[in-house]
Amino acid sequence: MSFDQPVIWLGLAGFTPEQRLQLHGLLAQLPKGGIAWKLCAFADADAWLVSGEKCRLVAADTLKIMAGLPSERTVQLDLEQVDRPVAFSLPLVSREFDPKLTFDLASLPSLLKVLQHFASWLRPLRSQYVLGGQLIARESELLPGIYHVSHNGSLLAVMDFHEWRIGISRKADPVDFEFAKWDRRPLEAHDIPAQFLRSSLTQLRWIYAQRTERDVLPTRYRSRPIYFRRAPEVPMRWLRDPQLLLLRELSVQASDFETLRQRTGLTPAQLARELASLYFAGSITTTADKAGTGAFTASTASASDESLPGRSQPGPAKPPQAAPSELAAPPRSFPKPDPTAPAQLSRK
Repeated sequence: MSFDQPVIWLGLAGFTPEQRLQLHGLLAQLPKGGIAWKLCAFADADAWLVSGEKCRLVAADTLKIMAGLPSERTVQLDLEQVDRPVAFSLPLVSREFDPKLTFDLASLPSLLKVLQHFASWLRPLRSQYVLGGQLIARESELLPGIYHVSHNGSLLAVMDFHEWRIGISRKADPVDFEFAKWDRRPLEAHDIPAQFLRSSLTQLRWIYAQRTERDVLPTRYRSRPIYFRRAPEVPMRWLRDPQLLLLRELSVQASDFETLRQRTGLTPAQLARELASLYFAGSITTTADKAGTGAFTASTASASDESLPGRSQPGPAKPPQAAPSELAAPPRSFPKPDPTAPAQLSRK
């Protein structure tokens, strides 16, 4: 099995059109064969690149990012609660703000260094991605029960196919999973170590489908009618606008691939990725008898509010977060900080 690298989504804030073109040019020069760094909406990103020229420290732990585009809004960040890696372009206008990660817009090595830091911080997400891909590839051969995934004597993951849950070692390197052994164990071996990152097997498959450049949508979904089945079994805040649109469309009326493409305006590749994610989350089907009867609304989605993929912590469920379109509006606020995140964005 070749090592499958994920797409990691980057969000930009405060950059002018010219600066965005400059960043596009730098990203296009990155070495091939590694992580695919791609741009997306700021609220949906795994990591952020922010214009240091547009940052203003308005309080001890509150940063305001002025708009760089006519269509962009001011973003306000609570630095204590930011839950993903962030880097700021030079120069910095605010003398009071001294971030840990900065980069030069004119320097590819400078940006590359920042992206390497992002990749390290997102290592749990990348491990989930690799294991999610393996889960999809081995789906037909796996038996009900408990599996331990290990490499060189180290336990990397515990997979429970009875409870449909998984725990992954936070120290695991994504490459380790490519050479790991999958051992079927007795039911008594289902305990997940307390320090492991917990999620569901459905969430792992979602993470993979959202970040792979491979087409993993089953062939039948390109030719048969597609029906809404149920709300996806992932936290509500993972859902992005295209997925919400598809769920609402299909919950009202079954449709086929080409009709959905025309109605949503998504490219075939985009539509295939979003439908694959919904398929692995149990939300859609090509079997009419399995179709759901109710319409999809935000309130029918999962009330679980685990943090973004690769950043979740075990604990009680919390109220649902806003949909992605709502998250884009200022003032920005974020969930309780993850203890595994960098302590501070600022050195102060």
